[in-house]
Amino acid sequence: MTKSFFRKKVIRRFSILMLVLILILSTSTSVWASTKDDVLPEIRSLLQTQYADPVSQDVLNAPTIDEMLKRLDDPHTTYFSPEEYQDFVDSINMSFTGIGIHIDMLPEGVKVVAVVQGSPAEEVGLKAGDVIVSADGQSLAGLSAEQAVSFLRGPEGSTVQISVKRGTETKDFTVTRQAVSEPTVEGSVLDGHIGYIQLESFGDETPVEFASTVVKLDYQNVDSWVIDLRDNGGGYLTSAISLAGFFIGPNVAVKVKDRTGVLQLYQAPDQPFRLNQPIIFLTNENSASASEILTSAVKDYREATIVGTRTYGKGTVQTIFPLSNGGVLKMTVDHFYSAFGHEINRVGITPDVNIVNADPLKAAELMLSDKQSALDLATTPDYWEAWRELANSTATTVKPESYSLYYPDYHKADEIANVPLTKKFEVHFNGAVDWQSVNDSSIELIDSMTGERVLTTFETLDSSDVQVIPEQALSADSTYWLVIHPTVKNTSGKILSGGTVTVLHTVQGAGNEQKAQVQSAGNFRPVGERNLPGFSDPDYGWAIQDLAKK
Repeated sequence: MTKSFFRKKVIRRFSILMLVLILILSTSTSVWASTKDDVLPEIRSLLQTQYADPVSQDVLNAPTIDEMLKRLDDPHTTYFSPEEYQDFVDSINMSFTGIGIHIDMLPEGVKVVAVVQGSPAEEVGLKAGDVIVSADGQSLAGLSAEQAVSFLRGPEGSTVQISVKRGTETKDFTVTRQAVSEPTVEGSVLDGHIGYIQLESFGDETPVEFASTVVKLDYQNVDSWVIDLRDNGGGYLTSAISLAGFFIGPNVAVKVKDRTGVLQLYQAPDQPFRLNQPIIFLTNENSASASEILTSAVKDYREATIVGTRTYGKGTVQTIFPLSNGGVLKMTVDHFYSAFGHEINRVGITPDVNIVNADPLKAAELMLSDKQSALDLATTPDYWEAWRELANSTATTVKPESYSLYYPDYHKADEIANVPLTKKFEVHFNGAVDWQSVNDSSIELIDSMTGERVLTTFETLDSSDVQVIPEQALSADSTYWLVIHPTVKNTSGKILSGGTVTVLHTVQGAGNEQKAQVQSAGNFRPVGERNLPGFSDPDYGWAIQDLAKK
């Protein structure tokens, strides 16, 4: 019997994408309640002889299967009816029978987040953003995801009448349910050079899908890779080991210990190719089981940098045992450890770079970009927080001033406290200014925490002075940077100065018109070498990139 790593019972990406037809449903409960406990002796015997650890008599003496599994207190050992087991297998392989949508739950019903390509939903014209308010006359308002799905799914070839709210309109659709299958691997190119691969599950076809995706992306001249395992709860042992071969070659991928203490080593296959460019793995608290096998393997062999948060910590192996009543017992039979013997169960895998608040994918993009590209991205609001958290995650002692992470060659002109919330800023240049070169790209007022630009207008005061006027009040107890970029020119077309940053700290209730002049004279020399612990190069952009190439 092939051993499998089964995902924990968590609705994956519930707030983002919900695969509408992969949820395990408790259908036909009343029928199975009368027959399930008939196999109680079989399950008792399996727990006594096959379970990964010794089972107490208190567990074995339980009067029902439900009570026995409750006392066992192992969320990964579960009894399935035949229908439930088929649903479970389908969830791993990303195949199901239904209308083919990704959903999120709203108070008024089921929101369509995405429509599966080629699905019945697409054929009838359902669109992302639609809200399904009823199915076959049954209101979906206030239901759980499992309850809503039970009304949307059904046998292949059957139909369901759904009422859909689209904007201010309500439309009715008749949808014929069909078998729908989605790939477990999806890929794209980020920033023109990064191969991004998202692994949704470790199914039967995942290694083949992965190889095909890599080849397609490689034709687009990618030079680095991001493997996204966030919210991937696992799948098959053989799939994880097979995938490991693309990263670590024919080496030990995982160690498995049975109930007798015997340790077995599982070697990855020698795949047709091996990725040897810079690689980043993304993980979070829902990356479990097979995801942890693959992640631990690449971390042990230092073939990738792990970015994100600690993984779930499921270091156990489950096997399916068919029962005489047609049901199955999914039971924990072994414990697994990383290739180098590190504990995973209830411990998880700690990332090399811990990114908690920002988007780890954006951090990965920054790490895999060259110096200038990274800085160009970092100074945009979308990547601002990721760059800041990346700096905090990688430096271990005193860090440079935060503005220099974004503008390393800019001079700090001043630092001003108690700045009024309705402040107007006067900027003085040592020379007559070509005012066509002064705009919201050459002079920016930036929220230092978010990177959001404050909308401003400019009023010239004389040939070398300009007033920067925020269009709305600043936030209290906040820090802003008034950034003068080295693009302001004099009347002869020459750049007036190097870049400068004035650090501004606001206070509630300050006066309205206190002036703060920003002196911007001549060509400032770049900021000197900064002590960035762990990096030998004073250039932070290069230092971060090197992390992904270790």
